[in-house]
Amino acid sequence: MNIKSTILPTIHSNGSSAQCLTDDYSHARRAVQEAITALKAVDFNARDYYVHSNPAAWMQAVRQREEIYQHLSDAFNALHEHEIHCSQFIKEIRP
Repeated sequence: MNIKSTILPTIHSNGSSAQCLTDDYSHARRAVQEAITALKAVDFNARDYYVHSNPAAWMQAVRQREEIYQHLSDAFNALHEHEIHCSQFIKEIRP
């Protein structure tokens, strides 16, 4: 996911409030962070892959895990981008 191509919400009087969107994106971002933390806690060890008939299974598993981390990181960054965007709007409308 390319954050630069992310379409951010337009805050206006007929849509969701900036505060509501900020809170919701913040909650979603924290949930993704919890998923990243939980994944790091998984016992990930080569001893669980050596029994595969494919001798490259461990390295494939490592690459796949790195891809999962990248997807989670991309989701975290996109949600954070939305959160920042909405929270800046709140700051702009408050005196």
